[in-house]
Amino acid sequence: MLNKNTKAALIGPNGCGKTTLFKLILKETEPDGGTIAIEHERIGYLPQEFIFEPKETVKQYLDNLKIQSDDPKQLGKIMSELFLKLDHPKQLLTSLSEGQKLKIILASILIHKPTLLLLDEPTNHLDLEGILWFESFIQQFKGSVLMISHDRAFLDHTVNQIFEFDEHKLTIFHGNYTDYKSQKETQLHRREIMLKVQEKKRQKLAELITNAHKIKDGKARGKAVRAAEKRMEREITANEIGKYQKYEIHGLHFTGNTHAAKLILRLRDLNHAYGAKLVLENINLELRGNERVWLSGINGAGKTTLLQIITQHLIPTSGEIKLGENMNIGYFRQNQQHLPMQRKVEEYLLDTAGISHSKAISFLGKLSFTKDYLNRKLGNLSPGERARLSLGLFTNQSFNFLILDEPANHLDIVTKEIIEKELHQFSGALLLVSHDRYFVEQVGVNRVLKLDNGILS
Repeated sequence: MLNKNTKAALIGPNGCGKTTLFKLILKETEPDGGTIAIEHERIGYLPQEFIFEPKETVKQYLDNLKIQSDDPKQLGKIMSELFLKLDHPKQLLTSLSEGQKLKIILASILIHKPTLLLLDEPTNHLDLEGILWFESFIQQFKGSVLMISHDRAFLDHTVNQIFEFDEHKLTIFHGNYTDYKSQKETQLHRREIMLKVQEKKRQKLAELITNAHKIKDGKARGKAVRAAEKRMEREITANEIGKYQKYEIHGLHFTGNTHAAKLILRLRDLNHAYGAKLVLENINLELRGNERVWLSGINGAGKTTLLQIITQHLIPTSGEIKLGENMNIGYFRQNQQHLPMQRKVEEYLLDTAGISHSKAISFLGKLSFTKDYLNRKLGNLSPGERARLSLGLFTNQSFNFLILDEPANHLDIVTKEIIEKELHQFSGALLLVSHDRYFVEQVGVNRVLKLDNGILS
């Protein structure tokens, strides 16, 4: 139950049904059984992926919003509250930054004065500045919020209730993410103790049943057996405690290493421009050995451009780039737009990694996919499932230099924790771009670089 003015998060593995629950609340799909009672009159929904008409401009979109509002000044007030500044009204919506897209969708939601916000992975494409702003927005929103999010630092600062999907059940925890972790650990510890007590009692009752069967007198034997079996039913079977079925993934392992003094990367006086706009200016950088570097900066600062130059997907306007000898670079890109969405999973595994049908079933199983995923199109997978599949293929290779651009995007918390542990143990060099503060802390970076207005510091 979601009470008034509650800020709650819905967490659980990718594919467990979180987005489906949102669709049920929004009445986009019908439940197979049970009921959903909604007391909130107005629901605002922020989807995980933003879809705009290809040729629609900012002005056209905002003009349409003004028509929907009873108050001509309302949109201006909302845009001011959202710190939404759009200086080029003829700009296409599709060309906006992810932060601007989120805010303009929020404006279209807030204009209808919602009492409940449903937010599906709202921080996925925001930079740190945008995430901090969104935290403040959630805290000040006068209404209830139910969000799907795997950003643990964000949850710590925004929610007071956690709804967890686990073992096909929904459990409610009170507090933020840190509170949930503590309560969950205590819950599992108690369950383990109760399970041990139950199994000892089961063993004793089983012995009682066995001994009852040994009674020679038939009438007495039957009576004793029935009494012992009833005790087994009443004390064990009726309220049986099962072993915790932990959601696990076994197919994500980063392998590779490098010597401590080995040159990994050297950039000298690097510049890059798009037309007249200089996006990278006089970049100088040297990485050696197994350095673990976090490259930070707001959206549009040039981080992805710099990574594309390092991986030789882009030629710089000027300057020198040198990679160490015998470098095997693994580059994981933040978006999945390059994936062939119409291809089936089995075809994709065969095309990209030469994985046959029989090996594909085993490969998917280690990533917690069932074999029926073989016939699903990539476009029909959730963003989190596509990310997990991509990481499974990526970690199927050995690299001595990892370049990861937002690798935690769309991943559920369990998968993030696995990636964090693997990266912490990785013996090669790491260059990481991420806005997930919790993820960065767990990976164990030892050097922080910031890209601001094209300048690296």
